[in-house]
Amino acid sequence: MLGIPLTLALGACTDDGGSEDDEVGDTGTTEEDTTDETETADDTETGTAEEETETTGEPDPNFPLCTCEDFPDAGTCYAVPAGDAEALLIAANSMEDGDALVMGLGHTELDNQVTIRADGISVCGQGMGEEGDFEQGTTLDFLPQMSQSNGIDIVGDDIVVRDLAIVDAKKDGLRIEDSTGVTIQRVRVTWRNESDSNNGAYGIYPVKVTQVLIEDSAAYNSSDAGIYVGQCAHAIVRNNVAMGNVAGIEIENTQYADVYGNLAEDNTGGLLIFDLPGNPIIGHDVAIHDNMIIANNRVNFAPGGTVKQIPPGTGTFTLASRRVEIYDNVYTDNGTGDIAILSGLVIEGDPAAWGLSMDELVGDIEGVELPTEGDTVFNYETNNIWVHGNEHSGGGTNPFLSTPDQELGVLLALLYASDLPIDSVLYDTIGESSFHTTDPAENSNDNHICMGDNPGGSFASLYVEVNSMTMGATTDDLFQPEAPYTPFDCDAFSMGPIVPPDM
Repeated sequence: MLGIPLTLALGACTDDGGSEDDEVGDTGTTEEDTTDETETADDTETGTAEEETETTGEPDPNFPLCTCEDFPDAGTCYAVPAGDAEALLIAANSMEDGDALVMGLGHTELDNQVTIRADGISVCGQGMGEEGDFEQGTTLDFLPQMSQSNGIDIVGDDIVVRDLAIVDAKKDGLRIEDSTGVTIQRVRVTWRNESDSNNGAYGIYPVKVTQVLIEDSAAYNSSDAGIYVGQCAHAIVRNNVAMGNVAGIEIENTQYADVYGNLAEDNTGGLLIFDLPGNPIIGHDVAIHDNMIIANNRVNFAPGGTVKQIPPGTGTFTLASRRVEIYDNVYTDNGTGDIAILSGLVIEGDPAAWGLSMDELVGDIEGVELPTEGDTVFNYETNNIWVHGNEHSGGGTNPFLSTPDQELGVLLALLYASDLPIDSVLYDTIGESSFHTTDPAENSNDNHICMGDNPGGSFASLYVEVNSMTMGATTDDLFQPEAPYTPFDCDAFSMGPIVPPDM
């Protein structure tokens, strides 16, 4: 709700022949059983495959892309053929620091999540396949899951996951948590059913991670966010595809992020940058550039939570954010609007709810302008946002898909009902000291919102605090300046330039 209310078979190859001592866990297999099964498989499946390869000189057709030979420094490399769910779960639970897991070409059904708790781990398959085909590449299919479990769940530092697909996880597809040094490449996470609120929440989900790279990956049909980077520091998200999700790509409570080369299409909201109250890392220094944000008009199917408030037809919004640059993106056919700049008070109207003590903060806030009271800081303000060089076409023509859950969408439909299209870039004006519908000199820019040239674009200051509570408000009650958008015609940050991620 608006805080500002509206009136309305396993093979193991080791370098030292050692046995695996980790507790198995989820499969219920004992430690002794794990060692016996691993050693037996080592003597048969993997050994035979290697002998055939050496004899014929041909690569193993079950491992055409990734093999244990790619990990010569691994302590133990587990090679698991497709279809052997029990062997895969045993291998995952047996992994120790520095091990590798190689999965064969084909389809594997699992009724439990793949759990890994170790550092320096590499996980690879034989390709992520294409959307709509649930047999290509290395596909881990969690349709048989009965409990609310993730697909692959990893806690550890220095993690690499690549070249595989995850289907129908009951919760999150690929979840990596409390880690430093994470690389995710060519991973596809999907659910078979489109627009199903019973789908898992997150596709690719690194959370509380320092130094994370997500590239050349894809997420489809999640009921929250397809590609999510949350409570992270130093992130690169590039050349990915997010389609059919509620939120395509989310950068939440994250510091130092570079997001580029992505396609966000046919989601409810395309590419979103925001903080939520209560999270100890305060987001800042986020660059969003050279992305395609296309026709994100899918009806919101989230079962609840903050994303339930996203209006269908949203390209990008930045909320409770600071030092964010949105530039050189292409926005096309987003029915409600391309870019919105919003205060956190839109979703949580009590400033106290955004308070964080200095002792509980994680990460760096040096040079970041935040409201303070004693040793408490508040992260609801949005300031130092620079929007320039984006191309806009076809947006703002259909804001009528929102329900009462998406109050901002309803407000825009009312304000612009007889004067479509909705302006390309919208600013809620919350926190400004002065507002006037026509005179630039009587509009403040206390929050340092900078509008450059955006081909095909337009700009409006909404004065949400008043217009959301005024019956019959229209576009006559907005400030809609022509370029150069004075007083929003700044072209740099007052807090200094964005600091790029340190990878």
